Amino acid sequence: MSEFSESYHLRSERIEDAVELLRRADRKGYAYPPVNGWVTFVAEEGVFEPDRRIVAAACQPLLHYVSAEDHGWSFTLFDRTEVISGYRCDWDDEISYDDSRYSGEALRHLVPSAQLDDFEQRLHPADFDALFEIEPAKILAQALGLEHYDWLAYDYVAGSFPVSPGDFPGVIEVK
Repeated sequence: MSEFSESYHLRSERIEDAVELLRRADRKGYAYPPVNGWVTFVAEEGVFEPDRRIVAAACQPLLHYVSAEDHGWSFTLFDRTEVISGYRCDWDDEISYDDSRYSGEALRHLVPSAQLDDFEQRLHPADFDALFEIEPAKILAQALGLEHYDWLAYDYVAGSFPVSPGDFPGVIEVK
């Protein structure tokens, strides 16, 4: 089974900020306790693109993160409704990327310079071997200090949470 992760990461120290955001956006979801200044949450009806209602409801910087193991990955960083940095890399038959919205300057406030430089050197993989060896999506998530991003999507959590909520310490369900 291939990974299909889609998550949001709100720049906040309060889980309540993500819960309130989901409610303002009229979305079901699950919010994780803050780690390293980020509150991770997943929302229903993900389509691997930022949900306009969620973006419009955000009052703090918001990161939308996607990793589809066999197909591509992307991130979009918002300040309110403005995209301040974004990147997409797709692969099926060949590797293609769109870095037209990428801004290292916007990320410098969130990522240590050495880690950002390392990440930027990996944005344009030469071939599939390089792409799968360097895993730029994971490098970015780790550089940002995200704890929850791997194998994380609304459907994964919604399928497991009711059965074993103990596996999700501190996670709040928003109905």
